[in-house]
Amino acid sequence: MLALTPMPLQTAGERALFAELARWDTGGAVRGAVVASIPVVDGPMERRLSDAVLFVPEGLAVVRVVEVVRQRGVVTALPEGSWTIGPGEGPGDVLQLSGGGSTPLDGLMRAGMDAAVRLRRAGLEPGRIARLTVLVGEITGLVPADGDLGEGDQVALLDPRSLLLGIARAARYTGVDNPRLWTTADVRAALEALGLTGRGPTVQELNGEGFPYSPYVLRTPELLAPAAMNATPRPAPESVPAAPVAHPAGRPLVDPAAAAAVAAAVIRAEAEADARAAAEVAPADARLAEVAAHGPSSVPPSPPRDTLVGPTVGVPAEETDGIGGLFTRSTPAPSGDPAPPPAEDVPLVGPRRRPASRRRTALLVAGALLLVVVLGIGAALAFSGGDGDERATAAATPSEASDEAAPEGTGPEPGQREVVDGLAFVAQEVRVDDTCVGNAYGTVADFFADSDCAGLARALYSTEIAGRPAVVSVAVVDMGDSAGARALRALTDRNGSGNVGDLLREGVRYEGGPEQLSGAEYASAVSGSTVTIVETAWSGPGDTGSTADLDVAAATALVLPMPEPTAG
Repeated sequence: MLALTPMPLQTAGERALFAELARWDTGGAVRGAVVASIPVVDGPMERRLSDAVLFVPEGLAVVRVVEVVRQRGVVTALPEGSWTIGPGEGPGDVLQLSGGGSTPLDGLMRAGMDAAVRLRRAGLEPGRIARLTVLVGEITGLVPADGDLGEGDQVALLDPRSLLLGIARAARYTGVDNPRLWTTADVRAALEALGLTGRGPTVQELNGEGFPYSPYVLRTPELLAPAAMNATPRPAPESVPAAPVAHPAGRPLVDPAAAAAVAAAVIRAEAEADARAAAEVAPADARLAEVAAHGPSSVPPSPPRDTLVGPTVGVPAEETDGIGGLFTRSTPAPSGDPAPPPAEDVPLVGPRRRPASRRRTALLVAGALLLVVVLGIGAALAFSGGDGDERATAAATPSEASDEAAPEGTGPEPGQREVVDGLAFVAQEVRVDDTCVGNAYGTVADFFADSDCAGLARALYSTEIAGRPAVVSVAVVDMGDSAGARALRALTDRNGSGNVGDLLREGVRYEGGPEQLSGAEYASAVSGSTVTIVETAWSGPGDTGSTADLDVAAATALVLPMPEPTAG
């Protein structure tokens, strides 16, 4: 198993999975495959849809590493609806996934569609894409035991036997109706198309994992179509009784002279084919010798060779592994001809990098408007004399109104109403602090004692879920850098680690609200240097509504507007 982690892993679940795969060693002794850390995220909060891509010779699968936090027991995985966890088999509590949600299947389906679109844009045909979920946490069992949910969805626990079974079933799903195995060039081109950063796998490494060697990309639609036709079994022709053939007695059925002529023609055709093959290989051998003697930089790249094995799609010229110009991406355009424009790469499910801050954009726009207004006032005063004061006062009114109409820069005001995914949230209390020391409890408080945050913003929202009143606590912590943010989220996601103190815990109250969070559901997200933590609970005394409804509300509240987590 070849594990590729070109970038630092962001979650504890990812680190646990790749640490387990690293124990298996490379090569096919345990399982020949490649697992590459290529996260796919969606939306401004960068919710994870998948964490990695699995390549086996039969095909590929998208992988989601699910951290089960604050819960322990047997997980019941379902092809539709929320997953549950309990002390034994059968229905239990709704599963709480790290970052919100109770099933990863919808996100994995979108990640698989995104991978298919990216590969086809690069000229590669992906075939059937499987989906593998790896559960990490205090899991004591899995239902179904084999983790097969059907239609390409597989679930595995973090142990070798379960992982191997999940990978084997994923390979079997992708291998159905697959006329050709993935080759070394196919995998290298696919990893580049999916956005693998850093060093990719070498041809030798992929060959050692069981991928057949090819310097050319073979998974192209024009090549897979005839391969599929050849792989399709043909029905046996109906038996037709042969008519009796009369021939003179003592004469052979085949004319020896005709057979000798046919054999001689076949020998001549084979000799001509060998001569043509030798003529084609000789330039490549000469280039290889020159590369070995002087290095790759001394040999100018040659155009791709249009041979029977297909075009060289998606393989960068600098990643040739000593084979010289055979991996050249494309021929240079003739002089005077414009080069074709690059294909626009628009992700199907959203950005893979952190998008620009909408709050910062709003502030820049407001600043530009203010500058225009000031310049207009100055011009009016310069040309109108004493009457400019009245016009300046009148001109200042739209600017003030625009500042009041753009609350994103300062965050929500009490009474402000937000509707997200059909749920109406009303801001009740908002507070901003310049320190997290004294505003946390448990192990999280010890964390802040060693490395304080750069700013903290907290709010209380009220909402109604299925007709029941609920309270939503939102905390946004700015750790100053992404590493600190990931460390804080990994800590708060852990069961029994404490948390950032909600405003109710610090004595803040609002009309109709509870005195504390009781039986709260949890969700979290990381965006750059900030961590968003949400807890939802019922407001009514003794209210025991559905925990699944609270869980959905917590995940939804991750996108509620909040002030910048810095002291004003």
